[in-house]
Amino acid sequence: MKKVININFQGRVIPIEETAYELLKQYVDSLRQYFANEEGRDEIINDIEGRIAELFSERLKKGTNCITDDDVRAVVASMGRPEDFDAQETELGGGSPQQERKQQSYQHSQQSQTYTAAGRGRFYRNADDKILGGVASGLSNYLGIDPVISRIIFVVFFGFLFWVYILLWIIVPSKSVQSNITKRLYRSSENKVIGGVAGGLAAYFNVDTWIPRLIFGLPIIVGLVSSPFGMWWNDWDFWGGPRVLTGSLSVTLAITYVILWIALPVAVTASEKLEMRGEKVDLNSIRNTVKEDLGSFRTKAQNWGNELKETAENLGERAKTFGQTAGQSAKTWATTEAAPVARSAGSGAGHVIGVLFKAFFLFVGGIIALTVLGVMAAVFGAGVVVMPFKGFFLEGALQNTMAWSTLLFFFGVPILAFLVWIIRKIAGAKKNHYIAYVFAVLWIVGLISFITLISGIERNFRGGAKVQSDITLNPVKDRLTVKVTDSKVRYYGGWPHDFGDGVRFTDDSLELSNVRLKIEKSPDSAYHANFIKFSNGRTDGQAENLARTTSYNVTQWDSILYLDKGFSIPRGAKFRNQHILVSVKVPIGKRIIIDRSVNRKLNRWFSLGSDGRYWRDWEWENDGYWVTGDHNRDIEYIMTPGGIERVEDLDADELSRGRYKMKPNENDRRNDDERIDQQQRDDRGDDKKYKYKSDTTAPRQDTTTVRTTAMYNGAEMSKEEYSHEKTSSGMRHSLFILGRMFQL
Repeated sequence: MKKVININFQGRVIPIEETAYELLKQYVDSLRQYFANEEGRDEIINDIEGRIAELFSERLKKGTNCITDDDVRAVVASMGRPEDFDAQETELGGGSPQQERKQQSYQHSQQSQTYTAAGRGRFYRNADDKILGGVASGLSNYLGIDPVISRIIFVVFFGFLFWVYILLWIIVPSKSVQSNITKRLYRSSENKVIGGVAGGLAAYFNVDTWIPRLIFGLPIIVGLVSSPFGMWWNDWDFWGGPRVLTGSLSVTLAITYVILWIALPVAVTASEKLEMRGEKVDLNSIRNTVKEDLGSFRTKAQNWGNELKETAENLGERAKTFGQTAGQSAKTWATTEAAPVARSAGSGAGHVIGVLFKAFFLFVGGIIALTVLGVMAAVFGAGVVVMPFKGFFLEGALQNTMAWSTLLFFFGVPILAFLVWIIRKIAGAKKNHYIAYVFAVLWIVGLISFITLISGIERNFRGGAKVQSDITLNPVKDRLTVKVTDSKVRYYGGWPHDFGDGVRFTDDSLELSNVRLKIEKSPDSAYHANFIKFSNGRTDGQAENLARTTSYNVTQWDSILYLDKGFSIPRGAKFRNQHILVSVKVPIGKRIIIDRSVNRKLNRWFSLGSDGRYWRDWEWENDGYWVTGDHNRDIEYIMTPGGIERVEDLDADELSRGRYKMKPNENDRRNDDERIDQQQRDDRGDDKKYKYKSDTTAPRQDTTTVRTTAMYNGAEMSKEEYSHEKTSSGMRHSLFILGRMFQL
């Protein structure tokens, strides 16, 4: 049995056999001797050791308990020995690092083509490199692409590919797969303009850098150029090409670029740059890459040196002073304050309670955060749908700008931040506080925009007015029928967006069924009708003008009253809570039929409300009767002195005599008797001398009133007398108790 030790190798804890460690040490020492006279030898050795540490970590992920002698020999064989490269250089007769790198790249590409020609083999889920099932890693290994690409695609298109992922997880078997991926996706640290995403994609797909830059930049540039014209001429498409190029595609590409910018790591080391280009990672290639980087850096340093020398000296002096001061302060704080607090917090039951509270608050905070995120995602989706019709609600460039800023920053940034966090977790990227600060600043900008937008919209609805129009009704019979006609608005072209509840958008208008029917008692023996048009506005005058321009018709034909289904607001006009109240006044003894079309075509009332008292008086006064009930059939009502009633609920014989009496209802009588019995049981105890007795001899007037009497010491009294006597008895009992207390 061999002894196993743990070593810290390039920032990684590696369990390794002691004999294997001796082999590794000998190999590293030989590298130091080989590169002793090379320029940048320290960088070369660090990059080689970093690559070896990565290979060791990959072997440990596959289930190996520790690094053995065979593992070290395999890594050394893949990286190459110094003497092997001496022989290779002799055969090639020397050459520049660029020529050597091209030769190695050609040989490596030939090996990759040989593997591809041999076939990819069977598709398995990767049991060694998995986050959730190993589907993305196995698919990437089968296709020969970086697993990060597959994982990002599954996350971005989660709604479309969710069930595909689940099916592959169930159907495809799992197996330990030997990785054959020769290229990794990184951001380029050299060929970059904004983030280096395009440079990294160009290196990965082996194309010129301008191609991915054109793909990402063209839709955004065209959209920025055409958007000012679209603000002034909504019906004229300045671009003239497919609108998807300046619409959804540009937004999707911009979001994709930002996600890749945040999720992908930068190719910094020589081995990472070689992986980005798909070149073989060995001693010679790492050495050549480091030499190229040093040469490029030397050229840039010579150009910038004279300009930055003085600034660098000043900054160095300031950094030195700041470092000394900060180090002394940190040392003082750690010895005088932090150590006692840490010892106190980490001892006994207090530490356990603190951990439990932390776990509880993290759980509650996670639930709240997910809920808020879900609400923001829903609002963001609704905002994207409604945004093309913002012209009906917003006015002025400021409100339009604040609306876009609110949608993108206040609601969109948290969603993007969550997606970026998930993708960075998948990619295994290191924490970056700068990203959190950027998201926080953008969200604060969105919050300010949201407050400004709400304030501006509130001013648009501050005023209020109403305009009333009266209609004289002359039905042929003593019966009026109310029907709702189909909409007079016709749609030609475009896609109508129906949001339900009486709201319908088209390319050129907004149709509202914001109409409510109210039945009232007529002051005389004739039918009357009026409709009131309400509206808000920035001022009362503007509100009155909007109310007057609202087109709504109420017409009579014979004994039928026809109501329009709704009214439309043309493009260019503004929605300011316009709504219609139709009031029909019915004389006592006369009837009205509510057609089933009223319920099917008049949508629910909705109103943004107002502070004016007259609004509540007109809309919610108590002397009217809102029509409710089952309107899938025609219902006939009759106006009685007590209010409107259904004809089918009244006693037909009494109605023929001109009296309005409800039909007897045995269920109501039984409920009244049960209520009286319950009251008697509640009054037992100190009030045993009281007893209710139902007066069954009295004629029954309606279904909601029951005459009762009470027996008090054998004498019959009315319920009012009984209640008064019971209250007086209770007061006498309370006074008696108080008197006894004062005597004590």
